[in-house]
Amino acid sequence: MQIDTTPGPDVVVVLNADDPSGREIVRILVRNGHRVVICGRHATDLTRMLHGYDADEVMAIAADAADPRQLRELCRRATDRFGTVTTILDAAAGRQMPRLRLAS
Repeated sequence: MQIDTTPGPDVVVVLNADDPSGREIVRILVRNGHRVVICGRHATDLTRMLHGYDADEVMAIAADAADPRQLRELCRRATDRFGTVTTILDAAAGRQMPRLRLAS
């Protein structure tokens, strides 16, 4: 899997961030200046992941990304906090999700 490590202020949502590859992806993205929204099904795991990151770098949202309504709400909250979501990555699948258009 390749991750864009070009420094920049992108807003990246990492689905299934609470698995080992997700943690590494988040670390790389934050190190390169991206704002990251981490998503997983269990709030406890996500809360542990927040340690060591500033609130203006990483936000955690517990959600089931397989549920379209929860995914839309996740993206809405991410946009409210950090601005337009530029990328959605599924850490478990090791792939970038297709671009989604959010209804206003």
